[in-house]
Amino acid sequence: MTYDKLLATIREYKHAGITDLDTLTTLLNDTFKDWLKSQGISQLQIVDENRLCLNVMGQLKEHNPSKGIQLFSRFLVISLDEDAANPEAITDALQSYTSEGDGAYVWIIPDGYMAGLTAAEQEWEQHGGGYFSHESICISNTADIDTSCLLEVLYEDADMENVSCEFDVPAHRSVHYRLDKLKDANGDPLIAKDAPVSYKITSRDARIVVQGSRILTSGDNSIFASFGTVMAWSPQ
Repeated sequence: MTYDKLLATIREYKHAGITDLDTLTTLLNDTFKDWLKSQGISQLQIVDENRLCLNVMGQLKEHNPSKGIQLFSRFLVISLDEDAANPEAITDALQSYTSEGDGAYVWIIPDGYMAGLTAAEQEWEQHGGGYFSHESICISNTADIDTSCLLEVLYEDADMENVSCEFDVPAHRSVHYRLDKLKDANGDPLIAKDAPVSYKITSRDARIVVQGSRILTSGDNSIFASFGTVMAWSPQ
């Protein structure tokens, strides 16, 4: 898919007699919405007979004007005049905006549970051996900007107090956290074991992608193990 195809489709709609601006906008968003999002554009709007507005999922970082294109803080306006409309210029203009990343700002892992370790497993773990029951979260930040994230731990037991912590994810990087290794202000484990929980991860500055994983060990000498990986769910 290219911007040449987008501009050609607009001309085809008009040649077919579809000139109502709202109808044109709806048809174009329905046809191109998935591809537009892959280009960092949330949606388009036909402003008038000769202008197209693209909402950018990012902020203008440098002003590089092109013929037939006006750049604004979070959107650009393109002339639809055939002599001025230049698909390559649209691609170049979008390079003037930061990327706010893929994914979403809020993610939830509804099913969380860290099993307590047996006495033998605790002893092995203290000496650096073994790979025992725990959960992890992985966060990918594909944006051009760093972001800060809030992890909220929501207990099922109403008598247990929910806990939280914050961490940073640099631009174009990922972080991986063993949840059993997180500590509170006193240096104790942040998250209780043998307690059903849910996790909510909120990113402050950029869209992120979150994955959760769990390993469970059981039996004498931890001879049984299971491993599960699940994408978190986003309401956005």
